[in-house]
Amino acid sequence: MDTDRRIVEKFFPGPRPKPSLRPLRHKVRSKKRPKTFPDATDSDENFASSQQDDVHMDTARTSMERIRSNTLKQPAMMTSMREGIQRAYLDGLEFIRTKISEMEHDVERVRGTFYECREGEEVSEEKGEDYLKKCNENFLKANNELRRKNVKLNVIDSEMKVVGVINKLREVADVDQGEITFITEFWENVKQTVEELRMLVERFQTDVLQRLNQSCTSYNNADINLEVSDRYMEEISTYIAGLEREITNIRLLLKSYDSGIHQDLYSDSEFSDKLMVSCDLKAFPILRLVPDLTTKVEKLCDISRKWLDRDEQYMDEVNNYIKKTRNMTKKREEVLKNQKEKQKKIEKAVKTAHILLHNNRQKLQKIEMELDNLEVQLSGFKTEKKTKHTEKSQKSSMADFLKITLTQTKKNYNLQMKRQRLVKQVHDLEEFLVSIERELSDVEDQMMVKKQEKFLLREKVETNQKSYEAYKTDFDRYSDGLEKLEQEVNVLSGQLLQLEIIQTYKCSPENVEQIFDRPQTVKLAPSLKEKIKKKRKTLVTSE
Repeated sequence: MDTDRRIVEKFFPGPRPKPSLRPLRHKVRSKKRPKTFPDATDSDENFASSQQDDVHMDTARTSMERIRSNTLKQPAMMTSMREGIQRAYLDGLEFIRTKISEMEHDVERVRGTFYECREGEEVSEEKGEDYLKKCNENFLKANNELRRKNVKLNVIDSEMKVVGVINKLREVADVDQGEITFITEFWENVKQTVEELRMLVERFQTDVLQRLNQSCTSYNNADINLEVSDRYMEEISTYIAGLEREITNIRLLLKSYDSGIHQDLYSDSEFSDKLMVSCDLKAFPILRLVPDLTTKVEKLCDISRKWLDRDEQYMDEVNNYIKKTRNMTKKREEVLKNQKEKQKKIEKAVKTAHILLHNNRQKLQKIEMELDNLEVQLSGFKTEKKTKHTEKSQKSSMADFLKITLTQTKKNYNLQMKRQRLVKQVHDLEEFLVSIERELSDVEDQMMVKKQEKFLLREKVETNQKSYEAYKTDFDRYSDGLEKLEQEVNVLSGQLLQLEIIQTYKCSPENVEQIFDRPQTVKLAPSLKEKIKKKRKTLVTSE
């Protein structure tokens, strides 16, 4: 659509009449939806969020189903109405064809007048060649007369050069042998014909090109990829480029007629080849101007007629695509519905496996925390045991030392009391060490039991994880296929909606009415704008 707009804006400057409504934009999802289930390695905190995603996805799928249902039902209700509207569209195309035929008739009339054909006489190439040969002969006579009078000769390639020849002949010729009168009449003939062709081109742009620009376009939304519209735009782009080229060349030739014709803009044809033989076109290139201009205008008509034929073919293709796409969408909708039912069963098995894995993981995590606490306790008891054992050894050594000292010296009451305290402390430490040994033994027994439980539970978690991953892999693979199928249905629904909008716009009374030459007081047919608005409102409500 953007390519269409750029080409047309370049070719037809100024404001363009636009349809009363913009095409509805059916948004097709391009990104994959979030996975329903977390990976087996995900943290348990993500489990609740994955369940919320399930709810959101179910809601979104329900909305899309309602949208597609409304999209498929409404076109069937408008089928009979569209048949009559399309008849008006075809009448509009025939009206433009009539305008083209009128242009072709006027070109033929202008050509006949230029070749001096009598009324009712057939305008043939032979008649044109005879007239141009006659012109060539008179220009040759004029050049011979000027050469005899030693007047410099010029290539006759503009109006100024023709007028110059006439003036020079009037100045130097002794007697007018008819060439002055003939060339003067030729000059008037060319001038009048050029002006008529200029007016014809302007009328062609108003009566034909403007209507083609308004009505014969794809009306496709750039957001929706439609092969039928892309192919249509690719073909009419060549027509638009051809019209632009021909109109530009015609205008340049008309403009250059005053001071010097752009001979490089002349088109080659069988008739021009004949003129190359029968006339001296190097000396008198102006003889080729009118035949070339009329041929170019006829080419404009021919290209425009091809554009109209392609637009009519485009509408037939759109109608066929609507039927084809609607049937395909219904079939894929049915397949999607069955696939979703199967997905629900697989989804239930995956959820059950995930819940079991989640619970066993929590149990394993709890046991690991208990083992960590027991490890801390065991480490603490061992450190304390080592400290108390060192203290006991030191105090026992001191008590033994005091015992030897007391045997070798006189009795010392203070030393005896000190030794007694040390002996008592050693005894208390021995009892404390015994209690620590019991605590250590209890902790080690508990750790042994927990490690056994951890080993068994770890095996169970590994088994659960493998089972869950197997279920999840199957579910993901199935969901990927379902995702692609759902996207396919969404694309088909979007294409179907866009095709119907294209059909509605091209056949709308507003669009068709622009084609005809009618007074402003004529009442238009009821517009389809309200029906499009209702369709849009229905889709928005469904969402």
